[in-house]
Amino acid sequence: MILKEFSKYLLSNQDKSSVKVLYKWLKEKLQVIPLTNTDKILKTELYTAENGYGDFLIIAKRESGRKLIKALYNYALSFEHQKVARDIHNCKPCDFKNKKE
Repeated sequence: MILKEFSKYLLSNQDKSSVKVLYKWLKEKLQVIPLTNTDKILKTELYTAENGYGDFLIIAKRESGRKLIKALYNYALSFEHQKVARDIHNCKPCDFKNKKE
């Protein structure tokens, strides 16, 4: 359920780094009043902190929150790897030649 919602958000922001999109999505989800089950689970499992410089930190409240963060992070990385693999697959051999003309 959570991965499904994150994947929709990720697909709408494909041009950006997947890990940065994850951070942005979590920050948005944790700053609003929870309405959906996904929002409620994220609020229950994760904690946010901000320092005087405006740096934002996401912390897991318990072991299940750590597993959730790890699963979301791994999903974001796999999406990023898939994008790179697709780009490499679409390249032609002439794209890799060293042009010394």
